[in-house]
Amino acid sequence: MQQSTNRPQGRPTHAAMVSIDRQVATLEKRRDEIRAEMARLEAETRQVELDLRHLRDAKRSLSLLGANPGEGPNHLDELPDVPEEFAKRRIQRPDAQAWQVRQQAYRILKDQGHPLSRIEIYDRLKALGVEIDHPTPAKRLGRILTDAKGEFVYRDNGYWISGEPITVAVERPKRYRTRRKRKEI
Repeated sequence: MQQSTNRPQGRPTHAAMVSIDRQVATLEKRRDEIRAEMARLEAETRQVELDLRHLRDAKRSLSLLGANPGEGPNHLDELPDVPEEFAKRRIQRPDAQAWQVRQQAYRILKDQGHPLSRIEIYDRLKALGVEIDHPTPAKRLGRILTDAKGEFVYRDNGYWISGEPITVAVERPKRYRTRRKRKEI
């Protein structure tokens, strides 16, 4: 039976060692170049993501301000999704105006991260192309949100989602009513 020999075959030559050292140096240099390129690309990716975020925010702000009234902007795809268990009713009426308003109000509030007044919510709904068929749409919106007691609460001078923490701290001024003038006798 033959035995395999795994013994080194002698001392490596100086030329072989120099060749290996040269290859190691070349590969280490290439590795450093690749790492530098990766760092540059990561920094560029962060900058592009930041620019994209700013552009999306600007686009959303312009649409909410009504910069394109004839175009009828619709950015529903950029808003957060409504959870399946939100605003459950015994009878679901997805075609009903109140149901649609509740769904979109949830998405708007979740996107903003803080309570909004009925006028602010109405302006954003209008910018998204959601129309409220009523002589006073802001009052109707307030009634819809007030009647949805399990889904929305009124706090900090605005409507917010029940049971959700406020993610963005906003200082809202308190509105005071003026005193009535006394009737003269």
